[in-house]
Amino acid sequence: MMRGALNSLLGMMHAQRTLGETDQAGIDVRIAVYPSGGTPEITEVSAANPGSATQKFTRFVTEKVREAGGGVPEEAIREVVENLIHAGYRGVVISILEEGNVVRVSDKGPGVESKSRAMEFGFSGATPETLGEIRGVGAGLGIARAAAEKVGGSVTIEDNIGGGTVATVSVAGDERVVEEREASEPSPQRRYPDGVPRMNISERQQKALITVLECGEVGPSTVADRLEISVSTAYRDLSVLEEHGLVMADESGKRLISPLGRDLVESIINAWVK
Repeated sequence: MMRGALNSLLGMMHAQRTLGETDQAGIDVRIAVYPSGGTPEITEVSAANPGSATQKFTRFVTEKVREAGGGVPEEAIREVVENLIHAGYRGVVISILEEGNVVRVSDKGPGVESKSRAMEFGFSGATPETLGEIRGVGAGLGIARAAAEKVGGSVTIEDNIGGGTVATVSVAGDERVVEEREASEPSPQRRYPDGVPRMNISERQQKALITVLECGEVGPSTVADRLEISVSTAYRDLSVLEEHGLVMADESGKRLISPLGRDLVESIINAWVK
């Protein structure tokens, strides 16, 4: 298998280092570009911290994908790369295959326990520590899948050999790939075939709704803290969301996301994908 070949090659080859942040102690990943019928070009790329890592690694991989003539969307690459924070960036290898039409990101982190739910909007493995570095709304892999599907591709999540996760973004221009994706991951029947009903809520209220989804259940103080607004404003925003049926109040008065609210968040996040 290609992944096994890569592991063997990594043991035999010396990685090239990029300029700039590589002299600093930070986050290191290996990026392997597989040309057709040739020896892979392996580069070690470093970043100082998670914030810079996402931008730097995404830019580097996207450039290599375009140089190879591939069509993997930058949005999908960015979201899968950002998701590496959950693995602590341990043992990361990013492979560019099939003339840039496949990007495979493997790590040696704790793995994904519920791979069947990993790409659901709102399913997040973010810890309190990582929430300070990433968006943390359980949207990353869902955005990656949406971006890939817009160009007839797919995203798959698998266990890595020896522990960790392998996320693969694949795109192609032929119907075979689209048919295989639809057969393996049939799209669930949507509650709103014509699209989620339009809601007259402000951008701030959209952010409040996303915060409810992210946190599971919240009160006004949590929303106020996350959005840096007053508690009274947060209370009014939550009340508006409740009036629209987007959140529900539990016995303690905290708000929970409703099915309609979850669908609206998915619609909002899909709009982020250009």
